[in-house]
Amino acid sequence: MSEDIFDAIIVGAGLAGSVAALVLAREGAQVLVIERGNSAGAKNVTGGRLYAHSLEHIIPGFADSAPVERLITHEKLAFMTEKSAMTMDYCNGDETSPSQRSYSVLRSKFDAWLMEQAEEAGAQLITGIHFDNLVQRDGKVVGVEADGDVIEAKTVILADGVNSILAEKLGMAKRVKPTDVAVGVKELI
Repeated sequence: MSEDIFDAIIVGAGLAGSVAALVLAREGAQVLVIERGNSAGAKNVTGGRLYAHSLEHIIPGFADSAPVERLITHEKLAFMTEKSAMTMDYCNGDETSPSQRSYSVLRSKFDAWLMEQAEEAGAQLITGIHFDNLVQRDGKVVGVEADGDVIEAKTVILADGVNSILAEKLGMAKRVKPTDVAVGVKELI
């Protein structure tokens, strides 16, 4: 394999991109993660809650070393319309298994920690790069391009969030309409 061609390029160093990089790097793949922010987690939109189920399978016991803020043990969910409201109250306590837990996290800290795990497994991270286009050949995405520079890979993974302009350019996703999303409010006590 040429040194100029990676096994995988992952666009986005958030949760999905960092986990994909970690799993691939553990398997010996040459992985490059490209993040437009100045660090992993710099460009994220989140409510700050992390459900442990999937990550617990990839990094068992992750909460012991990850920068989680606190375990969520009690929550209330309210659903409202203009004329009505319904509230659900849920408590799960500390005794739940690790994969059933959820945590409050500050994504800038947590994402940096998670990307560190991927880098320790062999993934490479470059930050502060905004890629304009995907390079296609014979109907397949084979790389990314910015300012005329091209980096190629056998696989390109778009993990650049729900509003992925690159996925939109490929015709894989449509722009999210405001009527298709909801607004959530969070209160920590």
